[in-house]
Amino acid sequence: MRNKISYFLIGLAAVIFGFYYNSRVFRVYPQVAGISYDRSISAQQGVPIKVAQAVDGDTVTLINGERLRYVGIDTPEEFDKRKPVQCFAHEAAEKNKSLVEGKTIKFYKDVSAKDLYGRWLGFVYLEDGTFINLELVKQGYAFAYPYPPDISKSEEFRAAEKYARTNKLGLWEGECTITKLKSGREQTNPIE
Repeated sequence: MRNKISYFLIGLAAVIFGFYYNSRVFRVYPQVAGISYDRSISAQQGVPIKVAQAVDGDTVTLINGERLRYVGIDTPEEFDKRKPVQCFAHEAAEKNKSLVEGKTIKFYKDVSAKDLYGRWLGFVYLEDGTFINLELVKQGYAFAYPYPPDISKSEEFRAAEKYARTNKLGLWEGECTITKLKSGREQTNPIE
């Protein structure tokens, strides 16, 4: 009887581990149709790497299959299962795509190298020096979003957001309702 219980517990643990592994690993690095990843390429700060795909307004998949989340900013949600698609999410994703998809970037961390989902966190620059995080905020596609401890450029992002608000750019044009959550994070209204 003890052996059956032991085998049952070991089997149950293996199943639970399998579900956990599947949900963490494959959710973080999904295979996208038509994109061939080169997993031999190592993502490193300050080292040029190609962007395979823009996932949404503030996240990209690198040519090696790893994800990179722009630090210090936040765009309206498009694919968060916990939230409906938010106003200006598609536009932010398209802008990000036009800026970085298929292009070579360099990224640099602030304090944290990765987030709890295993994504790289970084300040992203094109080869011509364009600071992508800042451009998205300045053009009104993203909110300044200081998230400690990664706050070294928060004043720069706040100034860019103020510029976009004042000039009614992007999500500040007036079609979106902007609300502030208890956490201080801003978000747009859901698309009806």
